[in-house]
Amino acid sequence: MVLENDIKYSFLIIVSTLSWGVTFPLIKISLEYMSPVIFLSVRFGISALIMIPFIPRPLNLSGLREGMIAGFFLFMGYYFQTVGLYYTTPAISGLITGLYVVLVPIISFVFLKVRVARSDWLAVLIAVAGLVIITGGQLSNASVQFGDILTLICAVGYALQMIYVARHSHVETVKFTFFQMLAVFLFSTLLIPSFGIYANLTIPIVLFSVLFTAVFAGVIAYFLVNRALVFVKPEKAGIIMVSEPIFAALFSVIITGVPLSYYTIAGGSLMVIAMFWTVYDQYAKKKRAISYSSHDDL
Repeated sequence: MVLENDIKYSFLIIVSTLSWGVTFPLIKISLEYMSPVIFLSVRFGISALIMIPFIPRPLNLSGLREGMIAGFFLFMGYYFQTVGLYYTTPAISGLITGLYVVLVPIISFVFLKVRVARSDWLAVLIAVAGLVIITGGQLSNASVQFGDILTLICAVGYALQMIYVARHSHVETVKFTFFQMLAVFLFSTLLIPSFGIYANLTIPIVLFSVLFTAVFAGVIAYFLVNRALVFVKPEKAGIIMVSEPIFAALFSVIITGVPLSYYTIAGGSLMVIAMFWTVYDQYAKKKRAISYSSHDDL
């Protein structure tokens, strides 16, 4: 039964990760008809509304401060990712976004003084090498360079959000998630004037993208992952979710029809290796620690 649950919920994590990968080319196409910031405002406004009926009653504001701070970091990630996607390709956006996995231990070292293992520093070097290769193939296109920089800032935002959420996991999950969705909606709405204001929800692909990202890749995917983590170890889930940039690159080719350059394939492969290395190393360390603990008990 335990193995059956592990397989079933691992599959749900794969489905959620795949849905996140699909969003990159969908949003890229939608940004031709809708401002990135308006897209975020509408998307997260819908997500927040959907979550309201599921918030435990009676509703109180405990955890509001933590949720809004985590939501600001999440907004930072989504804002720079979506605006960056306007200037770069969905494949490169997915790859650079995934670097948040590698950045988590480095940011933890800078702000929390948590020791960084040599294996994490090696992962950073591999990731940077991959990033240099990708951007090296784009040197003639300044707009793509700008998009890459914005997306790298987005990865920092996601890493900060992950660290903050991990330190405040005591807050009730549904309410904590709702406050974060609400925060992204509010900050996005306030910053709508920061980008050109244009929107056309009558275009089928735009309407589909907004609803898909708000409902399935938003509320449902996050719920499935949170539910799955009851039965699947976080380290294993992390390894599965490293596939998000791979799905982003794959669906980018399928949906947009734009082939990947050799630079993107080579640099992207190094970046995925760095992400996998970071997550697997954490998994291996925890497994060894449990093994040592078991021997000590004997």
